[in-house]
Amino acid sequence: MTQQDAVSDSVGVKRSIFIIDDEESIRKVLFTHLSKEGFGVIQSSGGHGVFDALKNSSFEVLICDIKMPEIEGTEVLAFAKQNFEAVPVIMLTGLTDVAVAVDVMKRGAFDYLMKPVKKDDMLNAIRRALIHRDLLLRNKQLEKENREYQLYLEEKVRERTKELDAKTAALQDAYLILKSMNMQFANVLAEIIEAKDRYTRGHCNRMRALSVALGRAAGLLPAELDALEYASLLHDLGKIGVSEVILNKEGALSEEESKRMKEHSEIGEKILLGIPMMEEVAMITGAHHENYDGSGYPRGLHGNAIPFSSRIIAVADLYDAMCSDRPYRKGLTPDEAVKEMKRVAGAQLDPEIVDLFIKQRIYERASARE
Repeated sequence: MTQQDAVSDSVGVKRSIFIIDDEESIRKVLFTHLSKEGFGVIQSSGGHGVFDALKNSSFEVLICDIKMPEIEGTEVLAFAKQNFEAVPVIMLTGLTDVAVAVDVMKRGAFDYLMKPVKKDDMLNAIRRALIHRDLLLRNKQLEKENREYQLYLEEKVRERTKELDAKTAALQDAYLILKSMNMQFANVLAEIIEAKDRYTRGHCNRMRALSVALGRAAGLLPAELDALEYASLLHDLGKIGVSEVILNKEGALSEEESKRMKEHSEIGEKILLGIPMMEEVAMITGAHHENYDGSGYPRGLHGNAIPFSSRIIAVADLYDAMCSDRPYRKGLTPDEAVKEMKRVAGAQLDPEIVDLFIKQRIYERASARE
C-alpha cells in the first residue's frame, strides 16, 4: 500500500482515524502527525460519553489508550468489537508488561503500540490496519455476493424444476392419452378377432386381466407390464389371417387345418412388427404358444429362451381356455383347471409361473377386478 492509498479510499475520500486518550498532549501529537499525512482525525478524551461519540462518528481505525481514569481501554475495545466489527483497534499502553499486550490482543485488538509512540511505528500500524479492514470488508462483500448468487441459482433451479415438472406432467398426460388410445385400438382389434371366432368371445379381456395380475405378482416393471397388457389383448391377432371355417369348426381339425391354425402366432407377430414401438409386444405374441419343454410352436423354444411374458400369457391362456365352454364340452371348474395346470407344469407351462398363479390365486384376484 502506498502512502496515498493509506490516506484516501478509491474515490479520494480521506481515511478517518478515531483517537481516544485522556492525555491531551498525546492526542495533539497524534493529531499533528496524522493530519500532516492526510488522515481525517476525530479526538476524544474518553469518559462515559465516548460510547455515544463512537456511535455518532464515522471512522475506519480506532486508536485507544488502555489505562484511562473513567473508562478502561478494554471496555472501549469490547464496545468497538461488538458495534464496529470491521474497524481495527490499535491499543496504546505506557506499560512494558507483555502480558497486558497479549491480553488486549486476545480480546480482539488488531495491534498495540508502546508510549511514547514513534511516528513511523504508528503509520505502519495504521496502514496494516487499513489493509486488514479493506480486505475484511471486501471478503464480506464477496460473501454477500456469493450468498446472493447462491440464492439466485437456487431460485433458478426451483424455476427450472417447476418447468421440468410441468413438462413431465404434460408428457405423462400425453402418454396416458396415447396409452388410452392405443388400448382402445387394441380392444378394437381384439373384438375383430373374437368376431371371427365365436367360441372365444370375451377371451382377450379375460386374458388381459389374468396376465396383468400375474405379471404384477411376478414383479414386472411398469414398462414390462404395459407390453404384457398389449400382448395379452392381441395374442390371437394372427387369427385374422386364419379362415373362419377353421376357427369355428366344431370337430377336430385336419392336419392341414391344424397347420393353418398354428400360423396365427407368426402372422400376429408380423402384423405387430409393422406398428411403431410394438416390437416387444410382437416378440411376446409370437412366442405365446411355445412350450416350456421345447415342443411348442412356431420356433420350438425351450425354457428361459421363451420370453417371460410369453410364458405368463401361456399360463393365463390355458386356464381361460379350459374354463370356457365349447360346443363339444363343458368348461372345467377352477379346481379342475388348476389340477390340469399342475399336471402339464414343466412340460407345456413354466412350473414356477404355474406355482405363482396357484399360490397367489391369480384367477380369483383377476375375476374380482373384472
